[in-house]
Amino acid sequence: MSQMHSGEEVWTTVVGTIRKGMAVIAPDGSSLGLVAAVKGGEILFEGGDSIPLTLVDGVSEEGVLLQRRGDATFGLGAQP
Repeated sequence: MSQMHSGEEVWTTVVGTIRKGMAVIAPDGSSLGLVAAVKGGEILFEGGDSIPLTLVDGVSEEGVLLQRRGDATFGLGAQP
């Protein structure tokens, strides 16, 4: 649910309070974009992309932190 605090749009979620304009930060520390909104269990980026809230590890003053998924070989396929 969206709320306004001191002219700032915020969403209280199970992972923490997310503010419009926060950086979304990948596990390697790179910024993936800025939060435009939170809707239907997803974070919507400025520019139109989105990610599910289930990928969020936590929220800090620096931004929305995404969790690591698997190890370095995750998604590369099985080796015989």
